[in-house]
Amino acid sequence: MKKRPIDTLLGSLVYALYMMLSCLVIMFVEILAIKIANLFVVVDNFSTSVIRAVIYTLGVNALLAIIAFHEGYKAARPAPIATAISATVATLIHSLFALLFSFEAFCAGGVRSIAILVKFGKTINSPLFAGTLDRFDIIPFFFINSAIYVAVMIIANKLGASHRLKVRDEMNIGAHRDMPE
Repeated sequence: MKKRPIDTLLGSLVYALYMMLSCLVIMFVEILAIKIANLFVVVDNFSTSVIRAVIYTLGVNALLAIIAFHEGYKAARPAPIATAISATVATLIHSLFALLFSFEAFCAGGVRSIAILVKFGKTINSPLFAGTLDRFDIIPFFFINSAIYVAVMIIANKLGASHRLKVRDEMNIGAHRDMPE
């Protein structure tokens, strides 16, 4: 069954919502991780940025992979092109919200931290540090991150569908073995 353009658009809106919610959920994990780390050691700005970049990158991608795997499993057939189109349009929708809120972590994940690390490196620990980021510094990292989201979702969707087909085949083989002759 072919997807209609409206299905792709609705899928894109849902994926954009998933991306936003994933960033929001992982934000609470990141806050908790930084607080726990601060209990044991003093975490400087550079370490905080590294922790944030890693947690958001891994966490958001993991949540999106789980969602896409479930969707692929439920559909029982891989749809890499439809997933790619929906996820790409979703990243464009997501980028509008991220731009609106200046790429804050609750809606854009760790892209601000990644941009800070790339632009300033270890100099962010300097007492003279007064570096600022504008939106144009962050936008490329947002779209690189978004491309990773799309790739993860395509792969997870395909793996989910493949797993469903494998389970279905195993059930069919088992059912035929149990039948009396």
